[in-house]
Amino acid sequence: MKVGVDYRTALVNREGIGRATRELVRALQTVDGAPDLRLFGWTLAKSEVARSELGLSAQGTQLDRLRFPSRWIPRLCRVLGRGVDDLVGGCEVFHHTQTHVLPVRAAVETAIVFDCIWARTGSGLSEEAAARMADGVRAQCARARRVLVPSAFVADDLARTLGIERDRIDVALLGCDHVLRGGAIGPSKIQGPYVLTVSRVDARKNHVRMLRAFEALVRDGLPQRWVVAGPRGFGAEDFEAALAASSARDRVLRLDFVPDSELQSLYAGASAFLFASLDEGFGLPPLEAAALGVPVIASSGGSLPEVLAQGALLPDPLDAEAIAADLLAVLRDTELARDMARRGRARAAELSWAACARDTLACWRRALSGSPERPSGSAPA
Repeated sequence: MKVGVDYRTALVNREGIGRATRELVRALQTVDGAPDLRLFGWTLAKSEVARSELGLSAQGTQLDRLRFPSRWIPRLCRVLGRGVDDLVGGCEVFHHTQTHVLPVRAAVETAIVFDCIWARTGSGLSEEAAARMADGVRAQCARARRVLVPSAFVADDLARTLGIERDRIDVALLGCDHVLRGGAIGPSKIQGPYVLTVSRVDARKNHVRMLRAFEALVRDGLPQRWVVAGPRGFGAEDFEAALAASSARDRVLRLDFVPDSELQSLYAGASAFLFASLDEGFGLPPLEAAALGVPVIASSGGSLPEVLAQGALLPDPLDAEAIAADLLAVLRDTELARDMARRGRARAAELSWAACARDTLACWRRALSGSPERPSGSAPA
């Protein structure tokens, strides 16, 4: 099977969507029945990921990389009478990885939708931007013969939010074993015990309530610092104001983006991982921490109960006292911490990129075996 993949996010995005695309393609090259992959990388944006990090090892994998403005691609295809499936040398399936979908001429189309968080109040989008996002996802799904999502939570959410037929949606849980790549783990650069949070700092990630929980830890005399790693996002100023006024501010270490070369040791050196997010479509960071044997306190928000299952404590993210109680329990009770570390490792071991690749490949096969007619709403180039 020849499959074209919109690979642009893998080249220019180091956060979750870019990570998911890179690791999926890496794993697809090694599974039974591996497809010939034609990766479309036309974007004017500079690559943020070195070629050596992509793991493009299979002989049948081709990366078509051109510094070319993405917004000009539809017009170019119209002028040439071609689609991106032609531009990558022809393929049977073309897989879209973002809502700004590319024009496809002949291939069967599939698409991944990572979440529907944009549809909810507090997402950080204006009403106009949320409406544009909804239109984009709706158009993406209308063109796709099958739609892929990273969790059953998102599948149900997508069906409920946009009315997409549930039987046209396939679930492929993401993997986390990339965090184990690289051999022996070096010591963390952080001195002394610490609780770790890795995520973009925005309102949805719930940093203000996590700060209140950490303040309870400080009042109880525990020695840990709180390391908060991740770039600023929507609503970051609320957390920054709360932190500036907090009695525990001197115990909080704020980091920006942490490169992969340091992230593994940062995770592994933590006493606990705190991720009380209000809403997630998947949630890679707590799963990465669990894979490295760090006890995780996450939340009952969004997909996290499905993804983490019994591998984490899952307090109500709206209840700072509940978050604090679970955090304090893990830090005080060594038996509980060991048990949660064991449970977390076991759950993380169930979610591999190879399994994600197999589920994705099954989605593409279902798409190919379906009706030869394009789905309603499809617009060939």
